[in-house]
Parts: sequence; C-alpha cells; structure tokens
Amino acid sequence: MFTLQFSLCLLLASPAAASDALWQRAVAISAYNRDVVPGSWVERKEVFNGEGESHLVSRTHVGFKQIGSKVDVFLVEATTNGEDITLQLQEVFEEKQKDFSLKPQYNPFLPGNQKDISAKREGRSRRDGEVTHIAYDYTQKSPDGRWRGLVWIDETTGMPLEATARLTGLPKKDGKDEIKEVVLNVTFENGPEQRWYPSRITIFNRSILNDFPYSKFYATIETSITFDKYWQITFH
Repeated sequence: MFTLQFSLCLLLASPAAASDALWQRAVAISAYNRDVVPGSWVERKEVFNGEGESHLVSRTHVGFKQIGSKVDVFLVEATTNGEDITLQLQEVFEEKQKDFSLKPQYNPFLPGNQKDISAKREGRSRRDGEVTHIAYDYTQKSPDGRWRGLVWIDETTGMPLEATARLTGLPKKDGKDEIKEVVLNVTFENGPEQRWYPSRITIFNRSILNDFPYSKFYATIETSITFDKYWQITFH
C-alpha cells in the first residue's frame, strides 16, 4: 500500500518537486498518515493593540471523534478574557465547525496540494545529534493566497520537521480589514510505525481591523494551535 501511495504522489507533484526524491519521500509519509486525526485541538488567540497592549485573549478547545464513516467536531470548552463562554459558543458552534480543519498551507506535503507547490533544495543542511536536516525553499498557492517559505526534512527518513512561511502579495483587503503581514510556523512530530503529524501551529498577523466593533484598530494577532491525542480513522 505504501508503494502505491508513493507512486500516486509522484503523479500529483509539480515537475520541480517530483524530481526530488527526498521531497517525494516526505509527501509519501504524509499520504501514509492521511487517516490520522487529532483528538484534541486547542487554539489560543491574543489580540494586541498598536501599543503592544493585550486587548483580547480567547481560548477554544475542540475534540474529534468518529461517527460512522465521518469525523465529528465537538466543543469542549471556550473562554474569552478568562470568562467561560462554552454555552454561548455551543449555540452557534455548528456554523463554526469548518474553522477547525487543517488549511492546505498547514501541511505542504499533502499529495493533493502538490499541484500548487514548487519546491527546491535551498542549499543548507543542519545537524541535530546524528540526524541531518535538509532545507527546502517552497511556494504554495492556497485559498488564502500564495505562501513562500522554508521547510526542513530529515535526510534519512524523509520526515519533515518544521515549516515557516509568509503570505505574499500584502497588504491586501479582507472584507473591511487590511492585512499587513502574516507569518506561519508549523512544527511536526513523528512516532512509531511511520506516524507523522503537525503538533503545533503558530500564526503571526498584523492587520488594520475595520469590521464591527473595530474601526482603524491597528492589531497584532498571535494564534497558537496545539494538537494532541492523535488517532486513526477506521473504515468499515
């Protein structure tokens, strides 16, 4: 099965990425773990004003479980500035479930994303004990725009370690808001039996907020998402 997945990845990859065996090994590892789902998603968001003062802190904890052949998202707990708003959010949570899914830029190694990826070796390597990681420059098209970044891949196993990317084409409008800067960092972990998955995502966003209740609010928004308790979908 692993060999078939690897061949499929080669067919889906962009020409530049398809010619690189190590990148394709990382894509194959991602394909192999396509059915691995986080049991816990904890998202913390803090909004700072133009003077760097904390304006708002929110924390949302959701879980994932299998119901039949589908994965259900459910709310565990939610707070805003330390106040419990779980019951209030529960009333509208069905509309917000779509927010708790991995965006394409969170995993540039998904086979289905390879048509939107251009990747090449950057020329650097680094040692971590007995392990050597190889750096890759890459660009990726996504519904949010085009990203340009750097990833590190284990030279021996093909396991990606981390990715850092910036959204290009800024500033740009998002509704009434104006996005000035977005920086994404993703940390990956691996386990036994070639298990591999994102464990932490951080997003740094500088924007001018104009949607209600804001008006010309110069904001820095720091978002941290932590994943835990991974499990594998069972197909019946």
